This record gives sequence, structure tokens and C-alpha cells, in this order.
Amino acid sequence: MFKSGILIMIITLASRVLGLVRTALIAYYFGATKYTDAYFSAFKISNFFRQLLGEGALGTVFIPVYNDKEKKYGAERSKSLIYSVLNLLFIFTTLITILMVIFSDNIINFIVTGFPEETKIIASRLLKIMAVYFVFIGLAGMISAILNNFKKFLIPASTSLFFNFAIIISIMVYGKKYGVTAMAAGVVAGGVLQFLVVLPAFIKIVKHYEFKIDFKDKDLKKIFLLMIPMLLGIFARQINSVVDQFFASHLASGGVSALENATRIYNLPLGVFGISIATVIYPTLSRAVSNNDTETVRKSLQSGLNFLQFLIIPSMGVLIFYAQDIIKLVLGHGQFTQNSITVTSESLIYYSVGLFFYTSVHLMSRAFYGMKDTKRPVIFSVISITINIILNAVLIGQFQHKGLALATAIASMVNFMLLYITFNKKYIKLDLAYIVKFKLKVIISTALALGGSFYLDNIFIKLIVFSGIYLALWAWPLKRKKLEVF
Repeated sequence: MFKSGILIMIITLASRVLGLVRTALIAYYFGATKYTDAYFSAFKISNFFRQLLGEGALGTVFIPVYNDKEKKYGAERSKSLIYSVLNLLFIFTTLITILMVIFSDNIINFIVTGFPEETKIIASRLLKIMAVYFVFIGLAGMISAILNNFKKFLIPASTSLFFNFAIIISIMVYGKKYGVTAMAAGVVAGGVLQFLVVLPAFIKIVKHYEFKIDFKDKDLKKIFLLMIPMLLGIFARQINSVVDQFFASHLASGGVSALENATRIYNLPLGVFGISIATVIYPTLSRAVSNNDTETVRKSLQSGLNFLQFLIIPSMGVLIFYAQDIIKLVLGHGQFTQNSITVTSESLIYYSVGLFFYTSVHLMSRAFYGMKDTKRPVIFSVISITINIILNAVLIGQFQHKGLALATAIASMVNFMLLYITFNKKYIKLDLAYIVKFKLKVIISTALALGGSFYLDNIFIKLIVFSGIYLALWAWPLKRKKLEVF
């Protein structure tokens, strides 16, 4: 299981590195200005519904329901559920896309009230273009969830490579001529590529495709009943993202871009480690639950949490203590000024405080979904979102962009704690002492690696020395126990 996770992490790492290249190119060509503020806001809105579908609620609920149906009726008969879900998804995404195009002005005026009128006009124009992205990413995300359930992890993991390539090429070839409009077109092209990449592997599994919806299928109804609480939770998270945009739009020009750029940086370990591990573990958890194999569930979760600690805690150390150097290295070129570097690095530090909690929430939520409990993660998510919004309002006055980042970190910590404590009480008790003992070892190793690299001047040398010390400290345990060390 973890070998598949490592392969996915390698592919995801390559994708996230390309994402950093993309972010660096945006900073180089456009800086942190009203144009990038408009682009990031329009993209976030066009991406608003994506997590409701695909690898979000629909994909997550689909896997355990499909596994139960396949176990009961066989693979061939169960394929009708796949057809019904994808066909409904296509109809829904198309309708939402049309509405986004028609009402783009109203959407922008409602969400980013703090933007100057010129920035709103730019954002509305970009949203009309990027709305089409939703159809393709919705279908690609759902197909990716299906492929993951069939243990086809690598192709879905590689889709974001093509997305980043599309935007990078659009910036480099058309950026100077068409400005941020070129990026918007690149987003749409990236969505199309993501869909086309997963399509051949999907067709190979289902053999043929039927454009029909079986409304009498009880499992189809079951999926949507299970989705209702998840939809509410994910919708609340998306609303939270929009509320963050509302608060950020009242910062000085470039504030939205600074927060977005910081998010891109800390999303590197989040995507590479957190989402990869959760993606690989989830089908195993789902099948273990179906077979009443609680020991496999316990071991998978404990190992997953420890694996995340091993990877995320040193990442937190680097992003917190070397934030300014990293932002300067990745983004500090062209139109990206020293002030932009300072604001972005400050945002990164405060976001990174909650990095372990962001990543672990993905894993713990899937543990509940494997138990077919979609209500509690939603309740906890809504609680943490409410805390985030309140903290946004309280902290933005004194701490500005730093306050918004810190609010996100604190809310994520609350979410994780509620998930962990409730899962232990309601379902399976994890070995907390074992997890904490492992955490202490990782913290000590990270502190030693920081101590050995902190006073070096060059960021490249810092990172190399840090990595060398950290891995050297774990070399013997990993050689002796291999993945059992987790």
C-alpha cells in the first residue's frame, strides 16, 4: 500500500514542482497586482463546485457503495452505477457552467466586494472563460476516483502535470500579448487535458459506455443520500474559501495574491504527502470495513498518521524557519517586489503552523467515510469553518494577511482534534502513546536538522544540509525495519 503511496508522491511531487514553476512565472510576468488578484479570485470561484464532485463528495461516497454492490452483484452488473453517476455529473456541471457564464458579473460583485471596479471587471471577464473548466475537471475527478478504486493510482495522479503544463505554456507563449487572459485560457486547456488523460484507462476498465441513467437503482439513491451531509460540509468549506476572499479583498492591493502564493507553497507538502497517502489508504480502509477487519483499519490509520508526521513535521520546520529564503528563491524575480516577498513569506509562516492538521484531516475524514459516517466530518468541518470566519474577523484588523493565515491554521487544528477524538470513541481506538512517541522522535530529528543548517547563507545548501541530517538520523531505523518503522 505504502509503495503505491510513494510512487504517487513522486508523481505528485513532480506536479507540485511544476505548480511552483507556474506560480513563479505568474509572479515574474504579472507580480502581485490587481490583475493577479482578479485571476486568483476568478479561478477560485470557477473551482468552487469542483470538490463537491469528482474526488470530493461524489468520488468519496461512490467507492464504498460501489464496492458493496460489486461484492453482492458482481463487476459487470455494477457498471451501470458508474454510467448513471457520470451521466448525471455531466448534466449538472454543464448547467452550473452556463449559469456561471451568464451571471459572472453578479457573482464577482457579491463575493469580492472590496475590489476596485476595474479589478471586478477583469475578474468577471476571466470567470466567463474559466467557467468551462468545471465540466472537464468534474468528469476527470470522478473518473480518477473510479480508477483509484480499481487500484489504478498513477494515471489519476499524473493529471495535474498536464494541467500545470497547459498554464505554463499559455503564460510563456501568450502571456505578454494577452496578459492574464492567457492564463484563463490555459486553465480551460488544462481541464480538457486532465479529462483526456484519464479517459483511455477508464474505457479499458468499463470496456464500453452507456449514455443512460438508471433512476430505479437503489445504490444511486444511496450515493446521493450519503452525499447530502458531505455536500453540506464541502459546500461550507467552499463558502469559507469565498469568505476568505471577501476578507482578503479588503487588504492592500496584492494581498489576495500574497495569500494565494503562500497557499501554493504550503500545498506542495500537503498535496505530495497528505492527499497521496489518503488516496492510497482509502480503498483499503473501505474494503477492510466491508470485511469487518478492524485490525487492518487500525494499523492503516496509525501507519498513515506516522508516515505523515515523518514527512510533514520537517516540512513545517523548513517552511516556518526558511520562509523568506524560499519565497525569494521561488517567486522573487521580475515584477515580484521585496514588499511582495515579505508579505507572502509572513503568510506562509502562519499557514505552515497548521500544515500537519491540514494533511491529517484528509486521512481522518476518509476513515469516517469508510465507516459510511458522512455526518460527523461535516459537523466538525462546519465548526472549524465557523471558528475560521470568526477569527478572520477578529484577527484581520491587527494582523492583516497574517491573521487570515493563522485563522486557517487554528481552525484546521480544531477540525483534526474533533475527528481524531470522536473516531477513537465511536469506532476504533488508536494507540495514542505509539503515535506521540513517534512524533517526539520526528520533532527531535527536525530540530537537529534545523540546528545544523540554520546559520548557512545559501538556501540551496541549507535545504541540502537539512535533508541530509534528517535522513541520516532515520537511515538506520528505515534500513532495519523498512516501512514497519511507521
